Formats: sequence, C-alpha cells, structure tokens
Amino acid sequence: MVHKLAYWFLAGLIISFSAASFSSTEKSLKVKTIPAINFFYGKHTLSNENMHKQGDKIAEKTAYAIATKTPTVLNGPFTYIFENVQSFDPKALTAQIGWPVEKKIQGVDSYLFKETAPFKCITFVHEGPHSELPHAWKKLVTQAIAEGHKVTGEGRTLIKLSGANGYVVAELQLGVQ
Repeated sequence: MVHKLAYWFLAGLIISFSAASFSSTEKSLKVKTIPAINFFYGKHTLSNENMHKQGDKIAEKTAYAIATKTPTVLNGPFTYIFENVQSFDPKALTAQIGWPVEKKIQGVDSYLFKETAPFKCITFVHEGPHSELPHAWKKLVTQAIAEGHKVTGEGRTLIKLSGANGYVVAELQLGVQ
C-alpha cells in the first residue's frame, strides 16, 4: 500500500514537472562551490541501454545498506561521481555511485566511504529522459570550454527526481578550476 502511494505521488510530481518550462544550457554558465560531502558509495559500470533501471536498483540497495548497516542517515540526493566526463563512453560508464550521508562512517560489505573536498563547478539541471544525460553532459562540457572555463574532468550527476519510463530531474555538476 505504501509503495503504491509513493508511486502515485511520484507520478503526480512528474506530471507537474512536465508542465514546467525546461532549463537550457544556452544561458551563460555560472561557477559555484559545492561544500564537501560524506559519501557512501560503490564503484559500478553501467550500460547506457538500461542505465535508469540499473541506477534505481543501486539507489535502493545502497540506501538499504545505509539504513540497516550504518549509524548514519541519507543527507542529499542519489549521486554519481565521474572521474572524467570529457571521455564519456555513451554505451557504458564507470562511476562512484551512492548517497551523501550525515556523518563519517566506515565502508560496509562492498560499499566504500569518503569525504569529498569542496567542489568548484558549473551546474545545469536536466529535466527529461535519463537516456539523454550523456548528450546533456557533452553539451555542458562543450559550452564550458567555449566560454573559457578550464574543465577538471570530474563531474557529478545528482538525481533529484527519478520517475516512470526513465524521466529524471538531474543536476549536472562539471568541475572547473
């Protein structure tokens, strides 16, 4: 019953988001610094074909491990951290995938923990199919370089909303110097 309520609530959010106007990377890019985070994660390689479904399963399993095997709680959106977004292979990608957590902890089972440094980046919000994220990343990197930003290679994708049929609201964070 609770699962069905959550599903319908999420479906309602998706419908309301679809009526909103979409952001565009055509605007001038702004640099901001994201504070350090405590990050509980696993290293994964995902295929682009079913990346949305694979990511959902990883999110559930990782959140369950945090809730049942650690003394901390979630403290932010589901996050992918990439070492080099400039060399994205749209067919498969490797990333550190997990959740920000409230306090420092030890890794558990196959999961790891790290405290990230503050992250100087350019951000862009993608609203649409998960399958379009590699294109959104490529467009963001291209625009950042065209505007004269020095790209570090590190990138983060924060999944703010994950809905039916692969629809996502995701914040892309591109590291810059």
